[in-house]
Amino acid sequence: MSPGSWSWLWVWSCLLSLSVWTRALELEELFEFGEEAGDQQLQPGSDSSAGLQLNGSVLFFSDSFDKVYINTNGFVSFAEPPAEVEYLGKMPADFKMIAALLGDLDDSDGQGKVYFRQDDSPEVLSRAAEHIRQAFPRDTGVEPTSTLIVTWENMAAAGTSGRGDGLDAKRNTFQLVVASMESSSYAVLLYPRDGLQFHSTSVGGETKLLETGFNEGLVQGWFWNNQPGTYFRVTTDEETSIRDLTEKTTSGQRGVWVYEIGSAPFFVAITPGVNSDLPDEGNTTEPPATVLPRQPDEVNFTTKETQVVPEQKQEFPTESPTEYPESESMEPEVVEGPGQSGPEYPESETVTPTYTNPERAPPRYPEPSEPRYPVSEPLEPRRTIPETTQPRYSPIEPRYPDPVQPRYTNPEQVQLVPPYSRPHQPQIIIVDEDEGLNVNVYGYDVERCANNRHKCSAFADCRDYSNGYCCHCKPGFYGNGKDCVAEGKPQRMNGKVNGRVFVGNSPSPVELSNHDLHSYVVANDGRAYVAISNIPDSLGPSLQPLSSLGGVIGWAFALEQPGYQNGFSLIGGEFSRQAEVIFQPGNERLSIKQQFKGIDEHDHLVVSTELEGRLPAVLPGSSVQISPYKEIYQYDRDLITSSSNRDYTITSPGSAVQPRSYQWRQTITFKGCQHDAAIRPELATQQLSVDQIFVMFDADNHLIRYAMSNRIGSVHSALPEQNPCFTGRHGCDINAVCKPGDGLQFTCECSSGFTGDGRYCYDADECSETPQVCGANAVCSNQPGTFRCQCLSGFVFASDGKTCIEEDRPVDHCRRGSHDCDVAERAMCSYTGGSAFVCSCLPGFTGDGRVCRDVDECQQDRCHRDAACSNTLGSYACQCHPGFHGDGFQCNPTEREKTPCERHRESAQSSTSDSSFLSFFRPRPAVGQYVPQCDEHGSYQSTQCHTSIGQCWCVDASGQELPNTRTGPGNTPLCIDQAVTPPPVGPTPRPDVHPVAPGTHLLFAQSGKIEHVPLDGYNIKKEEAKPLLHIPDRVVIAVAYDCVEKMVYWTDITGPAISRARLSGGDISPVITTGLQSPEGIAIDHVARLLFWTDSMRDTVEVSQLDGSQRRVLFDTDLINPRPIVTNSAYGRLYWADWNRDGPKIEMANMDGTERVVLVKDDLGLPNGLTFDTDNQQLCWADAGTRRVECMDPHRRLRRTIVEGIQYPFALVSFGRNLYYTDWRREAVVAVDRQSQRETDEFLPQRRSRLYGITTTPTQCQQAYNYCANNGSCSHLCLPRLGGFTCRCPDDGAGGRCVESNL
Repeated sequence: MSPGSWSWLWVWSCLLSLSVWTRALELEELFEFGEEAGDQQLQPGSDSSAGLQLNGSVLFFSDSFDKVYINTNGFVSFAEPPAEVEYLGKMPADFKMIAALLGDLDDSDGQGKVYFRQDDSPEVLSRAAEHIRQAFPRDTGVEPTSTLIVTWENMAAAGTSGRGDGLDAKRNTFQLVVASMESSSYAVLLYPRDGLQFHSTSVGGETKLLETGFNEGLVQGWFWNNQPGTYFRVTTDEETSIRDLTEKTTSGQRGVWVYEIGSAPFFVAITPGVNSDLPDEGNTTEPPATVLPRQPDEVNFTTKETQVVPEQKQEFPTESPTEYPESESMEPEVVEGPGQSGPEYPESETVTPTYTNPERAPPRYPEPSEPRYPVSEPLEPRRTIPETTQPRYSPIEPRYPDPVQPRYTNPEQVQLVPPYSRPHQPQIIIVDEDEGLNVNVYGYDVERCANNRHKCSAFADCRDYSNGYCCHCKPGFYGNGKDCVAEGKPQRMNGKVNGRVFVGNSPSPVELSNHDLHSYVVANDGRAYVAISNIPDSLGPSLQPLSSLGGVIGWAFALEQPGYQNGFSLIGGEFSRQAEVIFQPGNERLSIKQQFKGIDEHDHLVVSTELEGRLPAVLPGSSVQISPYKEIYQYDRDLITSSSNRDYTITSPGSAVQPRSYQWRQTITFKGCQHDAAIRPELATQQLSVDQIFVMFDADNHLIRYAMSNRIGSVHSALPEQNPCFTGRHGCDINAVCKPGDGLQFTCECSSGFTGDGRYCYDADECSETPQVCGANAVCSNQPGTFRCQCLSGFVFASDGKTCIEEDRPVDHCRRGSHDCDVAERAMCSYTGGSAFVCSCLPGFTGDGRVCRDVDECQQDRCHRDAACSNTLGSYACQCHPGFHGDGFQCNPTEREKTPCERHRESAQSSTSDSSFLSFFRPRPAVGQYVPQCDEHGSYQSTQCHTSIGQCWCVDASGQELPNTRTGPGNTPLCIDQAVTPPPVGPTPRPDVHPVAPGTHLLFAQSGKIEHVPLDGYNIKKEEAKPLLHIPDRVVIAVAYDCVEKMVYWTDITGPAISRARLSGGDISPVITTGLQSPEGIAIDHVARLLFWTDSMRDTVEVSQLDGSQRRVLFDTDLINPRPIVTNSAYGRLYWADWNRDGPKIEMANMDGTERVVLVKDDLGLPNGLTFDTDNQQLCWADAGTRRVECMDPHRRLRRTIVEGIQYPFALVSFGRNLYYTDWRREAVVAVDRQSQRETDEFLPQRRSRLYGITTTPTQCQQAYNYCANNGSCSHLCLPRLGGFTCRCPDDGAGGRCVESNL
C-alpha cells in the first residue's frame, strides 16, 4: 500500500472513531432490556411503584441506600413515593429521587412498559464504565461493581388515550443506568433519537413540562428542623431543554448524560460530566441546570439557572437565547417574603430569584474524599452565596484583547457548579509534616538574583536591591514572592493537629496525635471551610466554639476591600502563629501554636497545629452559634498582633440556651524581605470582619467542621462597598478573579492556568498543550490551574529551578554490582557513604572480603568423638556413627528401635524358600519378592523399585505407592522425598528468626510508576525511597520479581499488557501484549521459569514461559474476579484469590492445573492481597472487606488472624517475620510483625495516590527444587505438581509438534 493510501486510511479511521461519540444515540444502543435480558416488569398503570432490594449500595448525595423504588412517572426514588398529586408539578419533592424524565406518564394501554433489573455482568459493567470515562476523561480506574438498569419504553402521556388529537400516538422511550463503585455512584441517562415525542403532560388541568434532575428531599436544618435540600435540575422551564436531551450531552455522545450523584465518605455536589464536545456542530451548549442549594447564611432559597457543562472550545458557542430583562438599570421590584420586606433587584442577563422556603438549612461545603484507580487533583466547585437583603447586579461585558472576541449571549450567573474530578481521600488528606522546615528557611541575604532566582516562586520575578534581592509575584498572582498563588483561585490547607486538651473538670486530657486538618477557601468571596478528622466524642462538642482554630486561613485569603490586603498578600505562606484563648465565665485557657510551612507540590498550604490547655465542657448533641465579630490586626516589621472578644451561644439538646464568650489574642511572626520598603504594609492596622459562621460536630464521622465568611478592610466605619467584587456576590467562576469597574459594574477573568469567559473557567492542561514545557529529562504533571515538572530518576533541577541536569551523586557500588568483593555466596558488600564500601566474609568463611575461603570446622574437633564431621560450604554437619544416636555433638551408644521401613525390609528378607538347608544361611527373599529400600535414617526412599519385574514408583513417607507414578523397565520416576527431614546438625539459627540478606528492597506500584525503598533488616529506609521506573499513561497493578535474572515484571490494565525490565536499568520489554483484558495478578516460579497471571475480565488463570511464549489457559471456569496469585515452587503449588462479592474464595491447585480445591471460603470479604511464606509454609492474605490480615498453613488448614481493623489493603508480600501491604485509603506501605501481631511501620510516598502491587527484591534466590528446573525434558511447557510434573502444549498447539505427558 502506498504512503498516500496509508495517510487516507488513517484519516478515515480517526473520523470513524470520532463519529462514534458525536452522533445521536440510537434506540438499539440502549442497554439491553426486556424479558430476555432478565428484567422484571412494573405493574401497568399511571402511578405504579415497585421496591427493589439491592445486592450492593447506591450512594445518593451523602447517603447510602440498599433499596430503591421504580415508578411509572419516570423516576427512581430512595423511599416509597407518595401519591403523584404530592409531587407532580410541585418539585422539589420531600423525598429523594432521580428524575430520569418526570411527568404524568401511563403504560396501561399495553404498549408501554417499565423494565428494571440489577446487573453485574462484565459486559454491562464495562459499558457503563466506558460512558463514565467518556464523561470524566481525566478519571482513571473507573470500575463499577454493580448497575441498576431501568427502562421506560413507549410511555404515553396520562389522559391522552383515545383523544384522537395525535398526542395519544406519541411515545417516549428513555433509560436510566445507576452504576455504583466502592465510594461513588453515577447516573447514566440515555435519550435515544426520536425517543422523546412529547415534552409535557397535563397535571391538575395545567400543562407541565417534563423534568430531569436529582432531588435531595428533606434534610435536617437548624435546630433539627427539616428543610428542603438541593434540587439539581438538568432541564429548565424552556421546552427546548427537553428537546436538547436527545441532541446534547455531558459525555461526548448525543443523548447520553452522565452525572456523579453520590460519594462517600464526603460529598460535595451533583457533578455533571465534562465532555460536551460535539466537533461537528457549533452550538453544543447544554441547557442550563437549575440548582436549589442549601446555604448556611440564607433566610430564603434561591432558584437560579446554572450552566453546568463546560465548553472546551477555542471560541464560545452562541447559546439559544432565553428571555431575560435586557436593561442594565431597572427599578427595584419589591418582593414580599415571610418575615421580610425590601427591594429585590431583577438581574440583567440572569433569572430573577424566586424564594421557595423561608427557613435556614445547614451548609454544604467542599470536603476531601477518596480517590480511585489513579486520580488527578480535583477541580474546585464553583459557588456563590446569594444574599436576600442585598441587591444583586449584573456584570458589564467582559473586555478581551483583540483579535479574540467571544461570541455569546446572555451568560448566566454561576451558582454551585461542582467539580468533576473524583474525590481524593476517605478522611482528610494526609500530609506528612517536615519537621526540619521553619519560617526562616527562605531568609534573604546579600546575594544577588543571579544565584538565587530559584528561591522565588515560579510565578514571581526576582529583583536586585542595594543590600540583596527580593521576590515579587507576577501580575495575576499575589503573595510575598516566595509563595505566589493565582488571583481568584480557591486555596486549600492541609496539616496535622496534636496536643493535650482537658475538657471541663476532667482530670485526664484527651490526647491528639496527628489528626488531619483540611481547610478550603473560595478566594473570590472570602468563604473559608475547615474540617478536622478523628475527633473523639469526648472532645468534639467542646471544640465547636473554637472556630478560630482554622480561621487564620480566612484572614490569609480574606476578601480584600479597596486599598487593603489579606494576610497571604502581605507575608505569604510561611509564618508562625501563637494564640491564647480565655473562656468566660470559667477562666479556662487554651494555647494554640501553629507553624505554616508554605505551599507544597500540590499547591496546598501546609500547617502543623498544637493544642494545650482546657476547654469548657459542651454537652453532646448541643449546637453552637457564634456571633459575627471584628478583629483588629496591627502590623509591624516581621510581627502581626490581633485580639478580639467572641460571643457565642450553646443550645443544649433540651433547647436550653446559654450565652458564652471568650477572649482571643494572637501573635503572628514571619520573615519578610527587608530590602524593598515598597512591599511593607502601608497601613499599620486593618480590620477583619467575620460573619456567617457555622460550626458543627459530626459525631457519625468524628469530624469537627467550621465555616465562615471573611473580609479585610478599614478599621473605620464607613459605607460598605457595594460593588459585587467587594461583597462577593458577583457570580464569577470559582476559579476566576472579579475585576471591579465603575459603580456597580465588574468583569470576571479566569485565574492564571484556567481558560474561559470568567463565568465558566476550565483548567488549561499545559502538559498537553505544550508538551515540552518541562524540557528534556522531566515529566510534566498537570494540576488544577498549574502544572508541575519532576525530573526523571538520575536528574535534578539546576540552579534555575527549571532545567533538569544529570545528578552528580556518589555511586553505591554495592547496589550497582561494580564492587570487587567476593561472590555473594561467600562475602557481603556494605555501603558506607559517598562512593565507599567495605567487604566482609560471611560466617563460615575467612579472608579480607575480596577473597574468602571456606573454614573447615571439622579441623576444629567440634563434633563428638563418636560422630563423623562433614564440612560444607560455609558450615559443617555432625552425625553419630552407626550404633550411636544423638545430634552429633552428643552421641550415645544405643540400639535404636527399628523404623517401619526397616521392619518391612526385614520381614521381606525373612521370607525364605522352603529349603531348611537354606535357612541356615543369611535370610534372603524368595525369587520375585519385593524388598523395600530404606535410607540411612531408616525412612522409605522416595523411589522404590522391584528389580524382578523392572518397575519403579514413588512412595509417601509411610511407604504407600503414589498413584500414577509407576514406570516400566529402563525408566525411573522423579520422586520428591516425602520423609520428614531429620533435625539439622551443627550451629543453626533459631527457627523463629530468619536472617535478612543485605540489599533487599520493597517494590510497589503507584499509577504510572514503580518505586523502590530499601529495607534495613525489617525497617523501611524511607529517606532512600526513589522511583525505579516511570511508565507514563499506564496504570500498573501487580508487580513480581525474578530473583534469578533480577528482572521486574508488572501488569498494566491500560495496555493491557505484561512487561518486564531489569532491576539494574535498561529498556522495557513487552512480554504479553495480546489476548488480555484486565491482568491484575502476576506470579513467578523462579525454579521452573514460569509466569502465571490472572485476568479479571477474561476470568482466567494462565501460564507461559517468562518470555511470554508457550501460553496456556489453566482455568477459565468458576471464576468471577480473580486478582492476586502466588506460587510455591518447592511444592509445585499455585494459589489465587477471587474477590467475587457473592462468594469470595481462595483456591489452590497444582501448577499443571490438577487437584484444584477451595482452601478458604468462609468469613471472607474482599481478599485483595495474597502472599506465600516459603520459610514457614504459610499462605497469608489481606482482606479489604473484613479489614483483616490472616495466615493459614495450607497443608494442615490451620488459620489465624494477624491484625484486625486495617483500612483498605490492596496487595501483600511476606519477608522474614514481617508482612508488608499497600493500603488504598492510607496511601501507604504498612509493615506488620507477625510475631507481635501489630503494625510496626508505615511509609508514605512523597507523591500521594493509591498504591497497588508490592513485592520484594531479595539479593539471593531461596533454595528450592521442582521437577521443571530444566524444563523436565518436555518439548514445550513443563508444569510442576506435587510429586512430579506434566508436559503440556500451549493453546496455539505449537504446530502439532508438541507432546503431552504426565511424569
